[in-house]
Amino acid sequence: MSKLCITTISDTIGRTPLVSLSKVDGVGHGVAGEILGKLEYMNPGSSIKDRVAKHIVAQLSAKGISADAPLVVAGPGNLAISLAMLGRSLICLLPERTTSDRVRLLKALGVTDIVRTLDGALPGSPEHACEIGRRIVKHRAGSVYIDEELGDWDLSACYDELANELIEQCDGVLDALVLGVDTGNAATHLSRALKAKLPDIQIVGVEPTNSAIGEQTVANPLARRWLCEDIGRAYAPRALLPGSIDMWIQVSDRVAYSMARRLVQGGVLAGPSAGASVAAARMYAVSASLQPTSRVAVILGDTARNYTDTLLSDDWMLAHDLLDARMVADLQRTQIEQYRAASIEDLQLPAAVTVAENDSMRGAVALMAEHDFSQVPVTGPARRLIGYLTLSAAQTLLDNHVALPTDPVGKFMLRFNPAPRTSGPANIRKEYWLITPETPLSELSRFFESHSVAFVTDASRKFCLGIATKQDLISFLARRHTFRF
Repeated sequence: MSKLCITTISDTIGRTPLVSLSKVDGVGHGVAGEILGKLEYMNPGSSIKDRVAKHIVAQLSAKGISADAPLVVAGPGNLAISLAMLGRSLICLLPERTTSDRVRLLKALGVTDIVRTLDGALPGSPEHACEIGRRIVKHRAGSVYIDEELGDWDLSACYDELANELIEQCDGVLDALVLGVDTGNAATHLSRALKAKLPDIQIVGVEPTNSAIGEQTVANPLARRWLCEDIGRAYAPRALLPGSIDMWIQVSDRVAYSMARRLVQGGVLAGPSAGASVAAARMYAVSASLQPTSRVAVILGDTARNYTDTLLSDDWMLAHDLLDARMVADLQRTQIEQYRAASIEDLQLPAAVTVAENDSMRGAVALMAEHDFSQVPVTGPARRLIGYLTLSAAQTLLDNHVALPTDPVGKFMLRFNPAPRTSGPANIRKEYWLITPETPLSELSRFFESHSVAFVTDASRKFCLGIATKQDLISFLARRHTFRF
């Protein structure tokens, strides 16, 4: 086997890159020193928890626990994903706020037992994940409870490796480390390991606004809510040793999510907790009056890809008021203002050419070739629009003898109507979105985020009046001299 080939996925964990974030919009401007990001989301499971999972698996083996023993895992989901990636059988205890992306990934990894727990439940309460986990273990023979917060696992070596990587990558020059705090393990062990070699280093802990870790008090969990996952608690975790954190910075959800979006725009695909940590690093750098040679490292522990329905959704970000003023203005310009209330009628589309559902496949392909069309609308009784046929699909069906040249188009078309499926294997239904000449171009632009072509009809959807593509929008903006790359 080639020396370049790695035999197990666990061997790819660690040695993540350390990159400068100073050129990311909103990070380095006005800061004398350099802010560096430790890209822990580039581990194979896309989070820092891969390191933890690797060491827990090794300790399970050392204790003689069977590799088939079900693990009852509590936490926001990243540790569970990492353990499932390493082939362990799991029962997951996930807080209610855990994103659907993580749940879908866990299911794809083969995890079927997922229990939702109350956000912010206090230790000792029946709703706390630890109590739920213990009840499950009691009734599930051979299962093992996994919870970083309890301190049942020795994670010192795990974070010693990370600390050594940071020191090596910084050539031994590191003034501060900024990291989000949840269970307290990373903060405790990294603080110990780094201060042993860099006594003057400052450890900055990051938590969401309303989190109670830095307060070192027990708070009312029902009064404390935040959206940012993987950081913050309604109480101080016992794994966090006193003195591990030199400075606490609380970051609001809006600042965390907006910074995460700026990181994504800058090519750093990190999640909201990383956004909070980078925002806190900038706050620290400004307040500490750093020298030009100063270095501040930030742990970017999670990937933006875990947040397609939240962080990466403009609608969700707007609905939850998580975009800063400049981002809102940019989004309004992109979605609305550049079209200046124009509608599809302003595109001046040519009249649509259609085929009937009883027309032959040969005729439909010839028509599309003659007019250089990529698709053609299909009409049914009374010339009502019922679907469409694409040139590429039609040619593939004919070339592979799935369709005969004389077969009717209706047998293989993509249907809009929820009509019964016909006998053809390629005939499927397509969701219909009503688009008329009065439809605003801003709405059409949103339609093109998930569709390649729009069929313009009258309000009753009786007649197909034209066909629009994204290229028509681009050409319209070019004519208006407002198009921006």
